[in-house]
Amino acid sequence: MTDAALLREKKFPHNVVYEFDRSKQIRTFILESSHRALIFVCEDNLGSEEALLDLSVLEKLLESSPVTYNPGGVVDALSLVAKGNIERVILDESVFDRDVVYLQTVGRNAAIEIRPDDLRKILADLGFDSESDKPKLISYDFGYAASDDSSKHRVISGIQPSGDMTLGNYLGAIINWKKQIEKYDENFFFLADLHSLTVLPDPADLRNRIRQTVMTLIACGLDLEKAALFRQSDLGGYHAELAWVFSCLTPEGRLEQMTQFKDKAQKQQMVGAGLKTYPILMAADISLYQATLVPVGEDQRQHLELCREIVRRFNNRYGYTMPVPQPKVPEVLARVMSLTDGTKKMSKSDENRDSCIYLLDSPDEINRKIKRAKTDPNPTLSFDENRPEVFNLLSIYQVLSGKEKEAVEANFEGKGAAALKKELTELLVEDLKPIREKYNELTTNPSLVDAVLQKGKERVETIAKQTLAIAKQRVGL
Repeated sequence: MTDAALLREKKFPHNVVYEFDRSKQIRTFILESSHRALIFVCEDNLGSEEALLDLSVLEKLLESSPVTYNPGGVVDALSLVAKGNIERVILDESVFDRDVVYLQTVGRNAAIEIRPDDLRKILADLGFDSESDKPKLISYDFGYAASDDSSKHRVISGIQPSGDMTLGNYLGAIINWKKQIEKYDENFFFLADLHSLTVLPDPADLRNRIRQTVMTLIACGLDLEKAALFRQSDLGGYHAELAWVFSCLTPEGRLEQMTQFKDKAQKQQMVGAGLKTYPILMAADISLYQATLVPVGEDQRQHLELCREIVRRFNNRYGYTMPVPQPKVPEVLARVMSLTDGTKKMSKSDENRDSCIYLLDSPDEINRKIKRAKTDPNPTLSFDENRPEVFNLLSIYQVLSGKEKEAVEANFEGKGAAALKKELTELLVEDLKPIREKYNELTTNPSLVDAVLQKGKERVETIAKQTLAIAKQRVGL
């Protein structure tokens, strides 16, 4: 049975064509090992066979050694899968950057035209998906993905200077950044002040918040001997110029698919073009520094996927220039929720300042806010997600105390919410005291902030300058 016959039988949309874009063709190779596998790889990611089919990579993907391959390619690959003698399928991720792809089939000049999503569906229909612990379908970037090595990464993270930092920022991001500095080779952190302009902030307020954010990060103990901290706008020309190149490679429809754009556009009276092109600037922020790993929460995951598409598209069209960054979902120590409504995330943009613990709150403010924190009438304290306010306070206590859930519940057995609030206040005051003291010390030495930002800029500018120069040369500028 040919692939065309198989697709007809299963009623999957496709066309058999004789004239097609060969850069969108998929080649297939049989891999022989203890797990017989079939690899689908895009034509423009082939390079040389030696470069593409790195046996050490394939052995790692298949959890098998040794691996050999048939370098001649396979026609009617889907039919081969359907026969049942293939245990694994490895699919080139860059397939999904294309509107259509072409599969080899019988006949010297014929190909099957199929949409990438339909290719994934037919593989799933044939029993190959990636849901199990040892997936039969393995997606891998054979284009220009960054290394999988656990430490040899350049990691980049941005933070908007959008207000006083909260306990949620500290437990959700800053502690992870401190761990990240110890784990990875290079770490770049930047103040995303250009991104802040999408909401047209007051200029004086923005300048003040930039300095506040830098001082808070220093006070939280980021090791800036090992990591670089810089202001995006200090290198804004590089960011903006690469973003313009990227914008010319990005279909407008992709920007309109971004859920954050849809959500934020509904909340703003005037929707500036910058709100829509925000993800393109984010792609430039990452690629300009040759970043290989990007820690992202779920709210930014879609933007990073677009960045990966843009980088692949640039590399495919102009030659390899920058790595396709890998996403890294940070460990969340605690999902810190509002003190006044346990169903809402603790947010520095909340108008009710009693809903948040800010890192610079005084002991009296912390005590007052925790005392007023919402709980419920049930005197028993347990990690019950159906009791969001109690669950929130217990979760914060657990992280700050370092105890297991069972030990926390045992500690407060028969004591009630007042005891929890008292002990939690003591922990918060003690943990935030050195941050507040260091911040107050920094306010008396404003030149230190300028020195930190200047040092960060000098550390990363050479990389930005080189990347932009190569990108411009590639596109003909």
